[in-house]
Amino acid sequence: VQENIGVFSQNMPECLYTDFGAFGSRIVTIPLYATSSEAQVHYILQDAGIRFLFVGEQYQYDVACRVQNLCKTLKQIIIFDPKVKRSASDTNSIYYSDFLKLGMERKFQAEVDKRTSESGNGDLANILYTSGTTGESKGVMLHHSCYEAAFAAHDGRLTTLGESDVVMNFLPFTHIFERAWSYYCINKGCLLCINLRPQDIQKTIKEIRPTAMCSVPRFWEKVYAGVQEKIRQSNPVQRKLLHEALQVGKAYNVHYKMRGLIPPVSLRLRYAFFEKTVIALLKRTLGFENANFFPTAGAAIPPV
Repeated sequence: VQENIGVFSQNMPECLYTDFGAFGSRIVTIPLYATSSEAQVHYILQDAGIRFLFVGEQYQYDVACRVQNLCKTLKQIIIFDPKVKRSASDTNSIYYSDFLKLGMERKFQAEVDKRTSESGNGDLANILYTSGTTGESKGVMLHHSCYEAAFAAHDGRLTTLGESDVVMNFLPFTHIFERAWSYYCINKGCLLCINLRPQDIQKTIKEIRPTAMCSVPRFWEKVYAGVQEKIRQSNPVQRKLLHEALQVGKAYNVHYKMRGLIPPVSLRLRYAFFEKTVIALLKRTLGFENANFFPTAGAAIPPV
């Protein structure tokens, strides 16, 4: 019988621990957006028949408690954050640390071993609920084979991504782009750094100085707006140099390199100068001086 569990949390390491622990026992994980309303949580729990719900922080716990009184399927809440204050009437939920201790008893080891031996890439890995275009959210079923096929396709192209890469997590794991990308980076042996709060991402990037990160175009639009603001605040000489550096970078990368063309010698020399000076300074300021690969998806990219 298929067991579906829910993960209602902002990005935390525990989200991935729960995923991979579940996969070993052929259990399907269903992520819920951390800001989901009671109605949204209730619908997904009922629709997927979720009995066990893992929650992140106080907001998710409070919502889950209120939903539990209405949801016929939900049996227990497991809390990631030990700082969460449980309701006085709650005698059923447990903290994640206590949940992990249950595994030390190995009461069901024989069943776990049986499930693991029977697992295969045809098993369901996740059900991701998406708003779609009409009506209630739809659960998109993703098998392990979906991820394996994506890994194989990327291996032929991302030959430079590996154990030396430091990957910044930014989008929610509920987003298929971030989820699949994070799985792939772990598969490649990269160091995955998890950003706990989206609003802290610019600060976190400067702390981590990642070599790779997936994002949506809106993120880069904000980065570009920040660069333009810095240019406006510069003195006239700096402003002229920054504008010229951006123009040279665009000509070099967009007009030539992206099209498989060899830039003329004069452009290569100008680009080399700005790359070592102005562009290098901009990258350090933003935290991108170690950049290797930054894929973007999820929406149309504005024309350059």
